[in-house]
Amino acid sequence: MSTTDPPVPDRRGAQLEGSAQAATAAIDVVIPVYNAPVDARRCVDSVLAHTTGDYRLVLIDDASPDQGVAALFAELAARRLPQLLLLANDVNLGFTGTANRGMGLSQADVVLLNSDTIVTAGWLEALARCAASDPRIATATPFSNNAEICSFPHFCADNPWREGDDPEAVRAALAAAAVPTYPDLPTGVGFCLYIRRAAIEALGVFDTAFGKGYGEENDFCLRAIERGLRNVLCDDAFVLHAGERSFVGRKSELGPRNMALLLERHPGYLDLVRGYIAADPLRPLRAAALARGRADAGRAPGVLHVIHGHGGGTEHHVRALVESSRSRWRHYLAIATGDRWQLEEHLDDGTVRAFDFHRPADDAWSVFINGLCATFGAELVHLHNVSGCRDGILAALPDLAVPYGYTVHDLNFACPTITFIGTDGMYCGGQTDPGTCGRCLAAQPDFAGIDIASWRARHRRLLDGAAFIIAPSRWTADMLARYFPGLEADVIAHGAPDAWALQPSADPAPRPAVPMPDDDVPTVAVLGAIGPDKGARRLDSMVERARAQRLPLRFVLIGYLDRLQTPWQSDDAVFTVHGRYAPCDLPELLAHYRVRLVAFPSAGPETFSLTLSEAWAAGRPVVVPPIGALAERVAAAGAGWVLTDDEWRDDARILARIAALVAPAAAPELAAAARRALGLPQRSRAAMAGETLARYDAARAAWSGREAGTPRPASRLPAARVRDALGYVPWHPPESLVPRIDATVVGPPPAASPPAARESGALAAVARIALRLRPTLVGRILNRVIPLRVRVALKSKVS
Repeated sequence: MSTTDPPVPDRRGAQLEGSAQAATAAIDVVIPVYNAPVDARRCVDSVLAHTTGDYRLVLIDDASPDQGVAALFAELAARRLPQLLLLANDVNLGFTGTANRGMGLSQADVVLLNSDTIVTAGWLEALARCAASDPRIATATPFSNNAEICSFPHFCADNPWREGDDPEAVRAALAAAAVPTYPDLPTGVGFCLYIRRAAIEALGVFDTAFGKGYGEENDFCLRAIERGLRNVLCDDAFVLHAGERSFVGRKSELGPRNMALLLERHPGYLDLVRGYIAADPLRPLRAAALARGRADAGRAPGVLHVIHGHGGGTEHHVRALVESSRSRWRHYLAIATGDRWQLEEHLDDGTVRAFDFHRPADDAWSVFINGLCATFGAELVHLHNVSGCRDGILAALPDLAVPYGYTVHDLNFACPTITFIGTDGMYCGGQTDPGTCGRCLAAQPDFAGIDIASWRARHRRLLDGAAFIIAPSRWTADMLARYFPGLEADVIAHGAPDAWALQPSADPAPRPAVPMPDDDVPTVAVLGAIGPDKGARRLDSMVERARAQRLPLRFVLIGYLDRLQTPWQSDDAVFTVHGRYAPCDLPELLAHYRVRLVAFPSAGPETFSLTLSEAWAAGRPVVVPPIGALAERVAAAGAGWVLTDDEWRDDARILARIAALVAPAAAPELAAAARRALGLPQRSRAAMAGETLARYDAARAAWSGREAGTPRPASRLPAARVRDALGYVPWHPPESLVPRIDATVVGPPPAASPPAARESGALAAVARIALRLRPTLVGRILNRVIPLRVRVALKSKVS
């Protein structure tokens, strides 16, 4: 076999005009082989197994000293495969010379494929489709586990691949998640580089100034950009790459010299790559494929949680549920606000993948929500609070393709005020008569237009269709049944904070807090975000009364008021507002403010109250109103006091009761209540999650046995919508960094000086750049973006 082949016609001034070569046209797959016969055999086997259509497989032995390569070629020759062409160089030409020989064999498009790769199903068809999609495309590179900027799943990293693992799941996920987008790259990656014949004719082959290899494909791709052509990612193809197997021992010789040559030819190269890495425009494409692969793997069932966007106890509970059961279910949390659904995919390692979906006006709500479920493989929808998208949810549920359940975090289905607060600013006692309720709502501007009978009827239909209904307290379950007779909710108490009060903080730094006078005046705390329904005005009143009566008493709000969100303290320190806090900091804050009692001045009922659990976990007794779950829980536990109805309705009497509870004479009783609070066996999050997931399992089982006539399985959302929900923004080479030159004057690549004439100066320049920039972002970029083979050599020269 000869090293001499017909040269490529010198047509480097030609343009890439007209239609791109059809995907079915002949393609030459060129594999330069140097040693590593085991890898080469595996590569060839993968190409033969996964490639169809009109292609030719060209293997060129680059004078390998390893006799295993000759044996492999002899074995392949004996098979007489019609698509196989075997060549051998008489002398070692290196990658550049061997690749040029392969590109000069025909007038077809060429794929330069490293011998340490493994191709996957449909790889060549995908690359050909990509190249045919735009006549300006010069090169296309697939995703790989080890391909620098084209690496998957981690960007600019070698993602190790375990021997024997099947890459089909990764390939399928990438292909299924792809639009395809075919995004621009600053440069192709040489492990698998599809090069259109028109690009070769316009630009020439690789520049032989790069000697035996390293940097020649970067130079080719940069010359393409300078001609207004494109290097793109074929984002629906995947090729495994072991990396550097056939070039061992030649990095230190060639890397620094060729990097210097590349920077001399293209001074803007590092800026170009630095900007690309900073933008990481491929992140949404990788994320979409990872989400698709996780959903398709089916290792655990998926659930879509729907909540409002107001935060608070509802969101806290849902996140606790997710954290406690992520190993058993895949959780997707949708914060729904009208047509905008911010969706979080909670991953097994505790991280979150975030999507921002917008429902198009022409999408029916059932199509949109079913599409979300189908896209992420959610087999169940768990509604927690639908106030952010009530009409959409109610419209979608009859046609939902999966079962749904509901947790009663508040009673807004029964009363749009949520808290049952009447025109007098106090709890109405749970009136159910539509006429009475209608008059109450009409007197409140925020609810004046609501027909309460219609309101309850609409929500009744939702509740009747639910596979399960969960209430966090018996009071809540009973109240729901009072408004919707015949409905039974399962009582599953929210999980407590898992005894965080007894655990040292992971952060030893002191928490910022408002200073308090150094005296023995007892402090009463109120916790959380306090608006009128939580007793904001009653708290204001008690503070003023305590000040007027000169009571030995202070109030601290560990949280904030509806009209005061920042830390603040009155001049006499009778009232202090701490501001927002993290629940894990509460024990330390209660100690700092010397809190003896936690008060709940609520005007309306609570359905559970996580802050009550937090106060007890920190060993603080409480005083609560005689309504809702607060009264139910405190009466059962004995770790506090329940106000009488007369006390609760009179601010002065509440203050008097509080003052008496923290007075010196009541110290033994207060201490006993504190001990009971600290010793309460609070319900764990794990137990709460276990009971909830049992309802999930029952809902799935019942749905699988449903009768015919239920909605058909839904279609996934279009891949472009998933990609865009991840924040995809196209990247294009900036003209300021890589200026285009007049296409009419593009000629052959500049001639290279003999290596000996430029070696020392180039190496010195690279060394100075690397040493000067090593501590900076650019230096770190340099170490990440320069191909590994160059990077290792460069470090050896400047260390």
